Amino acid sequence: MSRCPREAAELAASADSIVINTGTPDESALLAMNRAVKTGKKIVFDPVGYGATAFRTAAVNSLLSACRPSVIKGNYGEIRLLAGQAGEMRGVDSECATAPLVPVMQSLAGRTGALICATGPVDIIADGASARAFSGGSALMARISGGGCLLGSLMGVLISGGIAAGASAAVVMLRLAAERAEERAKGPGAFRAALLDELASLAPEDLMSQEWRMCEPPEGGTGA
Repeated sequence: MSRCPREAAELAASADSIVINTGTPDESALLAMNRAVKTGKKIVFDPVGYGATAFRTAAVNSLLSACRPSVIKGNYGEIRLLAGQAGEMRGVDSECATAPLVPVMQSLAGRTGALICATGPVDIIADGASARAFSGGSALMARISGGGCLLGSLMGVLISGGIAAGASAAVVMLRLAAERAEERAKGPGAFRAALLDELASLAPEDLMSQEWRMCEPPEGGTGA
C-alpha cells in the first residue's frame, strides 16, 4: 500500500505476495511498482484500464516485461486486449460484454507464465492447459466501484497457499459474499457495506459446498 518509490521494494520484500494495480498510474506510482515487482514474490497483476489510453497501455506492457506474474486478473475487455483480441475500454471500465476466447487466454498464460482470470458475468480462470468458469454473484457488483480491486486483493492474500486454488477460492468467496449481501441491501451503497461484512463472516465450511459454481465458459469464451 505504497506509491513511494523509496520504500516500495522494502515493503514488497516483507510480504508473502504482491498486488500490482494500475488504477492510478502516475510516474511515481509506476516507479514504485517497477521496484516492487523485482523482489521475486508471487504477484497478482491487475492491468486496470489497459487499452484506455496509450500511456496506460505502454505502462502496463512495460511492467509486464519486468516481472513474471503469478496471476493476471482483469475484466473481459482488459484481458481480451492483453490477449490480442478485439476489446473496448471506456476509461477504466470495460465496454466489452463478450468473454475472451479460452484458447486465447491459454495462449496468454503460456506467454506470461501466469494464471489468467477474466472477470464479468461469469469469471473465467485459465492456465496453459485448462480453464474453469464460475457462476453466481450479484448484479449489484457492477454498480459499485472497487469490486475488481477487492477481488485482486483477495487473490493476493490467498495465492500464498497455492496459486490456482487461491485464485479460485477468491472468486468463489466474493461471489458468495455478494449473493448474501444482496439479500439485505436496498441499493449499491448498502450493498458495498454488506459485502465487506459478509466477506468478514465467511468461514471455511461456507466454501466446502460451492462446487456447483463451476460452469462452462459463456458463449464467446470457447473456440479457436
